[in-house]
Amino acid sequence: MGLQHGELLRDEIRSLIDAVYHHVLYGQPGVAGWGIRRAVRTVAGIMASQIAPRYREEMRGVAHAADVPYADIVLVNSFDDVLANLRLLGTLFGRLGCSTFAVLPSGASGGALVCGRNLDYFVESAAGDDPWAATRFMKEHLTVTEFAPTDRQSFVAVGWPGFVGTVTAMSCRGVVVGSLSVPTLRNTPFATPAPFLYRSIVEQATTVDEAVDLMRRTRRTQGNNVLVGSASDRAAAVVEFTARRLAVRHPEHDWIVATNHFAHPDLAPRSTKAPFFSSSQRFMRLHDLCRSAVPNGFDAARAREFLTDITRWSPDANEYCTILNPCTVYSTVFAPSEGRMWVRAADRVDREYEEVEIPLS
Repeated sequence: MGLQHGELLRDEIRSLIDAVYHHVLYGQPGVAGWGIRRAVRTVAGIMASQIAPRYREEMRGVAHAADVPYADIVLVNSFDDVLANLRLLGTLFGRLGCSTFAVLPSGASGGALVCGRNLDYFVESAAGDDPWAATRFMKEHLTVTEFAPTDRQSFVAVGWPGFVGTVTAMSCRGVVVGSLSVPTLRNTPFATPAPFLYRSIVEQATTVDEAVDLMRRTRRTQGNNVLVGSASDRAAAVVEFTARRLAVRHPEHDWIVATNHFAHPDLAPRSTKAPFFSSSQRFMRLHDLCRSAVPNGFDAARAREFLTDITRWSPDANEYCTILNPCTVYSTVFAPSEGRMWVRAADRVDREYEEVEIPLS
């Protein structure tokens, strides 16, 4: 699989690695740049030892076929976890936004589970470049990739060239995963980078409870909110976790939403206050959208509208407080029981959603 991935996307993978070198590893001058390179490489190297052998082998295949260093593929796949463990770098390279929701069958027209998520991210550009150059690169170089291992469940993931893990995916069994970063203080590099944890879920889990169990049993690097949906049990939940604690939120009505802060009372004190205003504004706007829409019927088309909503929830909100905002990289809507998903890159205002069919088994 790694060799196929590297061969099919050789040029795109090289372009991505060049961008990482330009904007991240060599983006800052002088001693600061040297310190960034040293810190990033050290933490990524520690995390590499925590990744399951089968995924390390796959990454080596990608690196070999694309003719790029293995360490660079590891860094691409653990980038957010590395920044989370280097808090000053996490501030410099901003990790903003993300919004997600699920509407349950009892409130959805046709009795179908519908899930949606926006991935929002901002990466500081190299010194002297347009501040949005690095983030714009992320928006313009998305991939939607089907992974078909012979001994696991197949799945489709939204990511980037060379990305072996996943943060947005749906399996052939109708299991959906969408993760959102939550800034926390007590992180650790001696754990599995989140994209590989989520890949294990879409490869193995068939229900929400099985997905939760995998998250409980896996050592975790940082804080995340994770939306999990399952076609087989027609259910969804948000799993909130830090490196050491985990709690599960279930829908109180016919929907559930999450952004970039912990809402479970056991976890709420564990997240930092930095993104709370923007996160809480998006949380409340999504909550209101779900509350008003569900009683009147809900489907994937309405979900797609949610993810491009730019209404500000309060007068004090700014453009970064809306569900679709300048940091939005892509939007994805899932209809798990139908084996369908829709993806919209946020590189252009006039970009439409593209439908992807996922054979269910």
